[in-house]
Amino acid sequence: MRFGLSWLKEYVDVDVSPEELKDLLNFSGTKVETMERPGAEIQGVVAAEVLNIVDHPNADTLSLVDVRWADGEEQRVVCGAKNFKLGDRVPLARVGAHLPGVEITERKIRGEVSRGMLCSGAELGVSKDQSGILILPSEVTLGANVVEALGLDDVIYELEVTPNRGDCMSLIGVAREVAALVGKELRLPEVHVPASDVANPIEVQIDDPAGCSRYIARYIDGITIAPSPAWMARRLLAAGIRPISNAVDVTNYVLLETGQPLHAFDARQITDNKIVVRRAKPGEKLTTLDGIERQMRLVDLLICDPKRPLAIAGVMGGEDSEVSDDTTALVLEAARFDPSSVSQTSRDLGLLTEASARFERGVDPEGVPFAAARACMLFAEVAGGLISTEVVDEYPHYPERRTISLRPSRTEHLLGYEIQVDDQIAHLRAVGFDVEPAGNVLKVEVPTFRPDVEREVDLIEEVARLEGFDKLPATIPKGRSGGLKPAQIADRRIRQLLSGVGMAEAWTPSLVTSKDVDDLGLPQDHPARHAVVLSNPMSEDEGVLRTTILPGLLRSVARNVAQRAEGVALYELARIYEPSDADLPQEADVLAAVFTGLRTGKRWRDAGRRWDFFSAKGVLEALFTGLRLEAPRFRPVTGHPFHPTRAAAVSLNGTALGALGEIHPEVCERFDVPEGSVAFEIAVAPIMAALPPRPQVAELGRYPAIYLDLAFVVDAGVPAEKIGDLIAKSGAPEVAKVELFDVYTGEQVPAGKKSLAYALELRVPDRTLTDEDATTVRDRILGAVGERTGAELRT
Repeated sequence: MRFGLSWLKEYVDVDVSPEELKDLLNFSGTKVETMERPGAEIQGVVAAEVLNIVDHPNADTLSLVDVRWADGEEQRVVCGAKNFKLGDRVPLARVGAHLPGVEITERKIRGEVSRGMLCSGAELGVSKDQSGILILPSEVTLGANVVEALGLDDVIYELEVTPNRGDCMSLIGVAREVAALVGKELRLPEVHVPASDVANPIEVQIDDPAGCSRYIARYIDGITIAPSPAWMARRLLAAGIRPISNAVDVTNYVLLETGQPLHAFDARQITDNKIVVRRAKPGEKLTTLDGIERQMRLVDLLICDPKRPLAIAGVMGGEDSEVSDDTTALVLEAARFDPSSVSQTSRDLGLLTEASARFERGVDPEGVPFAAARACMLFAEVAGGLISTEVVDEYPHYPERRTISLRPSRTEHLLGYEIQVDDQIAHLRAVGFDVEPAGNVLKVEVPTFRPDVEREVDLIEEVARLEGFDKLPATIPKGRSGGLKPAQIADRRIRQLLSGVGMAEAWTPSLVTSKDVDDLGLPQDHPARHAVVLSNPMSEDEGVLRTTILPGLLRSVARNVAQRAEGVALYELARIYEPSDADLPQEADVLAAVFTGLRTGKRWRDAGRRWDFFSAKGVLEALFTGLRLEAPRFRPVTGHPFHPTRAAAVSLNGTALGALGEIHPEVCERFDVPEGSVAFEIAVAPIMAALPPRPQVAELGRYPAIYLDLAFVVDAGVPAEKIGDLIAKSGAPEVAKVELFDVYTGEQVPAGKKSLAYALELRVPDRTLTDEDATTVRDRILGAVGERTGAELRT
């Protein structure tokens, strides 16, 4: 539910600041999703008239548009939209104007100079529609400030309305809440329908009372279809609805004001002046207002005439009966449809509309005639219509008012603090409940616009939210507190992240054979050779407690490969055991993984990608990123069980974690896994110690980045990490990200040299970087890297 504060003030006096009003609504349970001042960042946008439109000579999708925004002030702009015509009033951002995040400059587009820009509703912040230029009301003065003309200097609220609060899907409903919160009176708009001698020829027949409990049809003759007045268009735009014509806009205006969806039919299209509300027949089809022919199902409720369907009840009207430019007589529908029926139809058809959103939550059956009369009054005002005083009102089921007993003492018991009885009565009466004291209880009559209130506890909730949820006392629950410990949360997060990159978790035995370390080829002084030996093992293969997880994972990989698995990626987060002087061995959590074969599946034109050192390194980097840790460091290392030139030691913040590398071919042969398999094994305790105490959330960049690639020729022994660190330090603060994407040795570089190529992302939080900024950063990086390493830029 989106609306402007100035419109809300027509129904209630608001004597608090916009920020205080936001807090009051939030603390009362009506969540404010956003609060915006859309015009705050807009300057220099004026109303202009379209004088001429010609095709762009060098682009099929662009046009050259001549506009005039004052006498003798004409200019040409290049535009990609096609939804406007000669004489239309459009928003023109002149050269030097400011829109959110951008300054308008004169520029050449495909050879043609554009002196400004025509703006869409999305660019002005009045809607999410980017498909075309926003058409301004014809009465807007040329050269007028668009911010003032569209009411963009207003404060716009957008509420997140829960499914049980259909009353808050209207300005009047929100005003009722605000009136109760600030202690003011609610002002309902006065309704006076001008009398006329026009007869109402419409007959209404409800064949499905369960699907339609009330249907009002009013007849309006002698209307003139034209653009809506500026005040109405301005309020619709603030609510995110594009003005179309006075006839359509009146129904949308009353929908926003009262929460009651309305629909206007062209009276000429209703056969025999009869409306029938019924379920769809077998094979029945209807083309809706969006131009799509839809196959109706037997459960769909339709609005029909004796020959054909006219609309999908509560969802969308039909194309054949819509109001057109030559319409002179309307039939106005105001009804109450079954929420579950509308919800099922709208979701099955994929048609979620402003009307269906309100019918799904339940509209007030007693408010239907008020909304119809309000629309008729506006039709007479903005379209010159003559309103028939004969109201066709089919109301087969009158709802019974629900009365609930409320014990004030029960309110205090549930909420945990005292609220005076008079205050409880005042809160309930402020939002439309009739309250009568009866001894120790209150007899509360629930208004028909609050079908969600069914029990005593619902009334207590109403009292609590109007008193303010912030006043609820904080208490500690009795007994022992539950919940996961930080280490348990991190453990689960690690498993989620690794599973999320396509790995499978393995569980391997803790009891292993002492030959495992021999098969890994570990040297005699390696710590993993010092194992806890069982005094009475079940078998020779389970004689010691494991000191490394890798042997068990390698055997699991071998079994999967034997079953013709084309690619295997297994991980295990488990404990290893080391001897100690205490009665029990020392335990430590370790994370290990083994990768082999295809990383991505084969496709008809792609042989698939294989796991290698760099893809396994990427898994570790993704894990650390997901844990919100600093990136791990890697340095070359040698020694079994890894390949002598394809392994690296892994560290975090200077603390050694373990190693990553391609498995030595001899080890692969002993465990019967394919050559080229990759593994890592790292300690978990240093990772847990480095975890931030709470999640750190950073705002997304509001300005675009510049991407730059740099390739350096360096001595073969220079680590790539060193160059990356120099780039990051010398490029700060503009360099936000550095990534190595290519390492090359070959004919293109001298002997004993290698080429390292890095992708750089340049971004600052307060502005858009220019090409000159990027050149300055680039020169700074080249100087620092060349001075420290002797590297040369590869051209």
